[in-house]
Amino acid sequence: MEQRRFAPTLALLAALSVTACSPWTGPQAGRSLYAQNCVACHGTDARGGAQMPDLTLIAARAGGVYPQARVLDKLDGYARGQTVYDGVEMPNFGDLLTGRLDRVDLPGGRSRLLPEKIIALEAYLRNIQRPAP
Repeated sequence: MEQRRFAPTLALLAALSVTACSPWTGPQAGRSLYAQNCVACHGTDARGGAQMPDLTLIAARAGGVYPQARVLDKLDGYARGQTVYDGVEMPNFGDLLTGRLDRVDLPGGRSRLLPEKIIALEAYLRNIQRPAP
């Protein structure tokens, strides 16, 4: 009897873990999207250049805590044509808005529905963070 009460909870947890590990929203998918959309300006190592920010130091610039919601906002904004970042114009990444939507859990119990490509690119950026030099 006790097992039956927890079975739906276990099934839900299993489904959520599959979504969290989705090959379409994980760092590997994001790496491919980065190569297609970001390498030309930010470089293959994501360390930027004279006019471009170092994308491996996002967390370091935010006091050591990776600002996931802010990064998702920026990526989603760029994709929708809000292209200015610190005076530098970003290309419009409208193709990142195509495809399936998925829900992202954010700090504070919030969540947000975003295109899988935006989620994947953010997962890659989160994965390549390094400590401040």
